[in-house]
Amino acid sequence: MELSLPVILGAVIGLGVGLLDYGIVASILRREFVKRETKKGSPVLSRQNQDMLFKVLFVVNAIAFAALGAITGNSLAGYGVQ
Repeated sequence: MELSLPVILGAVIGLGVGLLDYGIVASILRREFVKRETKKGSPVLSRQNQDMLFKVLFVVNAIAFAALGAITGNSLAGYGVQ
């Protein structure tokens, strides 16, 4: 797959959608962590582990959505997946 304009635009749009998705998923997870912490009195995961989880989630989400956007841009441009 070459880096043509449709591929780059698809990756950028996919990255934007991925950031939006990350925000939604992270807010749901944070709310659930707080809810469980108030019920049990102790956190489900330590703060360091929660931070690491959110960092890994962000990176995986950004890469996956950018790749999907690039593949979609490539297919819509008529190049096909090669």
